[in-house]
Amino acid sequence: MAITNNQPVSRVQSFKALGLSALFGAAALISAVEVSAHGYVSSPKSRAFLCTSAQGGGSSPACVAASAAGNSSQYEPQSIGIGGANDNHQNLIPDGKLCGANIGSMNGLNLARNDWGATSVSAGPRPFIWTNTAAHKTKYFRYYITKQGFNPGAAPLKWSDLEQIHQSAPADREQTSTHVVNLPQRTGRHIVFSIWQRDPVADAPEAFYQCIDVVYGPSTSSSSVAVSSSSTATTSSTTTTSSSISNNTCAGLPTWNANTSYTAPQQVQHNNRRYSANYWTQGNDPALTSGQYNYWLDLGACSEGGSSVSSSVANSSVVATSSSRSSSSVSTGNCTSPAYVSGASYANNALVQNGGSEYRCTVSGWCSQGGAYAPGTGWAWTNAWALVRSCQ
Repeated sequence: MAITNNQPVSRVQSFKALGLSALFGAAALISAVEVSAHGYVSSPKSRAFLCTSAQGGGSSPACVAASAAGNSSQYEPQSIGIGGANDNHQNLIPDGKLCGANIGSMNGLNLARNDWGATSVSAGPRPFIWTNTAAHKTKYFRYYITKQGFNPGAAPLKWSDLEQIHQSAPADREQTSTHVVNLPQRTGRHIVFSIWQRDPVADAPEAFYQCIDVVYGPSTSSSSVAVSSSSTATTSSTTTTSSSISNNTCAGLPTWNANTSYTAPQQVQHNNRRYSANYWTQGNDPALTSGQYNYWLDLGACSEGGSSVSSSVANSSVVATSSSRSSSSVSTGNCTSPAYVSGASYANNALVQNGGSEYRCTVSGWCSQGGAYAPGTGWAWTNAWALVRSCQ
């Protein structure tokens, strides 16, 4: 009798153990999927993005050193995140671990070096673009920059090295998020540190982190001085790699081929523009089939940050802080729609006028971004607005 009584108990216990194992296994799988892909700063190119093979940065001295110290972001720059961050960034990420978000497999991103690939910048408004491989509702995107006198080769980045310069408004799910950040006066090399905090109420408390290396004007880093002893006009290719990077966001991307099949979020270049696949596609010309719900997403011109981008930012009268908004045009002519306000919220089909013309919002999430999406003046405005008529 004892044996027959024990048998069902044993089976129940085995079933419970099996059920719990399956449950924990499923939870682990869900967790792994959840943190597998989210977003990175693609312009100016972040430290993690530059070290990917697609950008050709994996062989640079800084990226080689990062790989040796641990840099899984070279395969997934979009995964530098903390699942339960929920605004608690400084308590969760200790000094010296900011660029890798205190993730052991990404410690290489924290190395104190003066030869990380850096984008040349100047004081004033500049677009920063997050490419989001998985879209989420956003509480804010936040930007910091290191203080004057910071030396990236002396010690890894600390919280006390930073000062906040921008915070965006909440946003809906977006495949790309553009913010015009007002860079303060600086000289030499600096790090811009950016945080993407998901909406913890409507979405999840997870946050993602990116370090972007920048240099104001000609590089003043010790590494570039040591390598380039002749003149800046004849800087060697090695110096170019270690001191500054091209403003070409299409660098390393394959050219679109009608015979090749693509799936999200693969990116290509075509007619000097950068595109990301929204879903599986083959033979669909990105220039003719781009849009939020089309085969491709237009990520803008390959050469960003040059004169064309600078002029469009200046002409759009962008106010780079989320708390301040200004009208960038005055209602004139035969149009009765209100003047466009950079950073204001707009719904689909909303009418505004800007720069003497009237526009209709086609993608509300981007219409509300301002900056690069300012109607008629931002370099990516055609992704968010449609020209209705001239108000002159």
